[in-house]
Amino acid sequence: MNATASPCPACGHPHENPACVRCPGVLRSLDGRHTVAPASADRVLDLVRGLGEVRRALFALLHGKEFIGLLRLPVAMNAIAFVLIAGGGFGLLASPFAAVFAEPWPLFDGIREAHADTGQSLWLLVSWLLLGPPLLDLIAGAAQEPLRLATERRMLGTAFTPPPGPGSLRLRERARLVAWLLLLWPLGLLLVLMPWFGLPAVALLGAAVAAIVWFEPPLASRGLALRERLRWLCRSRWRCLGLGLGLQLAAFVPFLNVLGLTSVATLAATAAWLQMPKGGAQPTAAA
Repeated sequence: MNATASPCPACGHPHENPACVRCPGVLRSLDGRHTVAPASADRVLDLVRGLGEVRRALFALLHGKEFIGLLRLPVAMNAIAFVLIAGGGFGLLASPFAAVFAEPWPLFDGIREAHADTGQSLWLLVSWLLLGPPLLDLIAGAAQEPLRLATERRMLGTAFTPPPGPGSLRLRERARLVAWLLLLWPLGLLLVLMPWFGLPAVALLGAAVAAIVWFEPPLASRGLALRERLRWLCRSRWRCLGLGLGLQLAAFVPFLNVLGLTSVATLAATAAWLQMPKGGAQPTAAA
C-alpha cells in the first residue's frame, strides 16, 4: 500500500484524493436493505457479530440474485477440494495416529494413557482446524473470486471499480501460508493433549487460522502484505475470531461443508472486512 495514501473507510482501497475514486463512499449491508457505517472500534460483542456474519453470508448466497449465476464453478471446486482433503487426510492420518496412541511412549506415557480412546480423534480434529482451511483455499479459493467481487459490488454499489490486481490465483501466497501452518501443526497436536485448556486453546487457534485464511483475498486485493494483513486483523480481533469460529463450525454442517464452505467463507470475510475499521473518516450513510 502506498505510504502517502490512506485507505478509503468504505472500500479499503488506498487513495490520495479527498473522495475515493473507486467507490461512492456509501456502504450497504450484505442483504442490501440498509446502509451501514464501518465500525469505529472492535469490542468483545463483535465476537457474536462475527459469528452472525456466517449466517448472513449463507442467506445472501442462497437468495442474492447477484450470486445465483456464479455458483457452478465455486460449488464444484469446493466439493472436489473438501472430498480430497477430508477423505485423503483421514486415509493418510487415521492409521498412524491410532498407532501412536496404541504403543507406550518413552516419555509422558500418562498423557497417552489419558487419551488412549480419544487421541486419534483429537489429532484428526486438530489437523482439520489448522490445515483444512488453508488447503481448501489453496485448491478452491481462486474459483471464489467472482463471488468476492459480487459481494463488494452488492455492498459498495455497482459504481465500485476494483483495481487490476496480481491475479485471482495468488498461489504463491496461499502455498506459503500452508507451509507456515504445517510448521504450526505439530505444536497443535501437542497442545490439544494438555488437560483442561488444550482443546479450548486449539479451538481458538483454529478460529484464528480460519480468519487469517479467509480474510486473505479481500485484504490482499488492497495491496496488503501478510504482516500488514495480520496487523489489520489484530485491530478487529474479536470480529475476526467470531467469524473464524463460525466458519470452523460450518465445516461440520453436512452438505454445507461439501458444497458451499469456501463460498460462504468468501462472502462472510469480504462483508466483515468492509465493515471493519480502516482508519480515516467514516463514510456518510445515506438516508
